Amino acid sequence: MRFVLLSALSLFISSADAQPGPPPSATPPPLPPPPAIAPLVMMPVPVPPQGCVWASRSFSDGAAFCMGPSSQIICKAGRWDAVTTEACRAAHPIDAR
Repeated sequence: MRFVLLSALSLFISSADAQPGPPPSATPPPLPPPPAIAPLVMMPVPVPPQGCVWASRSFSDGAAFCMGPSSQIICKAGRWDAVTTEACRAAHPIDAR
């Protein structure tokens, strides 16, 4: 009985028609053109006298930011100056990736 079932099964499998695959193409389809890149536009930022710019924003003289637990930057006479201070004890470091 097993032989008959196995014979019938093998006959059924061998008589199945194979599906033809897609025809091989000589050349691949062309790639789409790359997207256009917008031009870089510089926008002037109005800065107060002796002020500084940070992240495209203007700050007046004396503005300060904590950069980590013991470092701070302060706008002094138009430039950012890094100082060590204990005033930023609870500040997390800035991730500048």
